[in-house]
Amino acid sequence: MKVLIQGLGEVPATIEFALERERPDVTYIVCSDYQLNNIASDAGYTEPNQAIIEAAAVKTNTKVVWEVCDIFDVNSVGESITRVFNHINPGDEVVVNYTGGAASVKLLLGISAAVMPRTPPIRMIYAIKYPGGIEVFADQTEAIKNIFQRLKIIT
Repeated sequence: MKVLIQGLGEVPATIEFALERERPDVTYIVCSDYQLNNIASDAGYTEPNQAIIEAAAVKTNTKVVWEVCDIFDVNSVGESITRVFNHINPGDEVVVNYTGGAASVKLLLGISAAVMPRTPPIRMIYAIKYPGGIEVFADQTEAIKNIFQRLKIIT
């Protein structure tokens, strides 16, 4: 099963883009109640983030699992990420989109993906798209792994 793990910020475009590109079987989204219910009207959206993302998930046949936490409490974010990773099975293809979400979510998702021993390794993507703006999609697994190796955090 292909699993995509990501954070939600105030605008759902990044998650929509990652769903389109990766087409996972399931995506776990770490966010706050505010982020879940926010309407990104400045970005042209008229519905709450949850409705936008669930509609995008229907298009890609992806199951969405919401992991709601207190994004200002690093322990709460850590507990949420732990719950997500506890649902991962050994044969799952795991992709982490560390682009969106609160700083605490991006930090802990990125570090977890980089240092967690796993075969096959967790892919780390940078996927961002703004309506009418920039679009970047990059698999940064090897680059991040090399950085952590130079820092002697992983071997």
